[in-house]
Amino acid sequence: MKTQRLSSSIGLVACALAFCLLGEVRGQAAAPAAPSSDILRIRKVTELGRDMFQRAPSMGNRSPKQKDWGVLDVTFDSAPEWIDEMTVTFTVMLQNKKAKQGEPVFSLLTLTSEYRDIAQGRDRKAGVVILPVAMERHGQPIGIGVQFFRDGQLIAESGVGAESLSSQARWWANPNVTDHASVKKRDGYMIERSKSPFALVDIDSYEASR
Repeated sequence: MKTQRLSSSIGLVACALAFCLLGEVRGQAAAPAAPSSDILRIRKVTELGRDMFQRAPSMGNRSPKQKDWGVLDVTFDSAPEWIDEMTVTFTVMLQNKKAKQGEPVFSLLTLTSEYRDIAQGRDRKAGVVILPVAMERHGQPIGIGVQFFRDGQLIAESGVGAESLSSQARWWANPNVTDHASVKKRDGYMIERSKSPFALVDIDSYEASR
């Protein structure tokens, strides 16, 4: 009975913090709109849900302790014959509904990668992977944001949000969300696809990060 009461209390705390974050942000200025660009167009960002979770590929017998990795892609069209250099920033918000009292409910993961020699074409891809331990310890993704930069200028962006982020336009670019007191920024939990166990899966469909 005590365990059930404790679990219920923790759940209520998590929900209260989520509504607190949403309520405070609603009362503040939203992030400015991103400029439109003819250089690059984002076609699709991985959707939240079960489809983003994958088991690592195996060359032999599969381990009985297989874990879910968060595999995130962005599909885009590139207009110039070549883009010499560009950077792509993935931003992910995790929500831990099982957080104990005093622990952060929200965790922010960010990874910026550099790409070179991007040829003109449709349905090109870039990707990152969230480590299993990130989700085991800090919760499930409730938001994904992707930004493309060329010569330091934002040329395209897109993203999705659920839970307390569902009504927040461009939440990944809004410091009222990303720098909120209830959000803990964490490094090292998201890696480039080329440095993950998925590096050789459909390798020719992905741009190679440098």
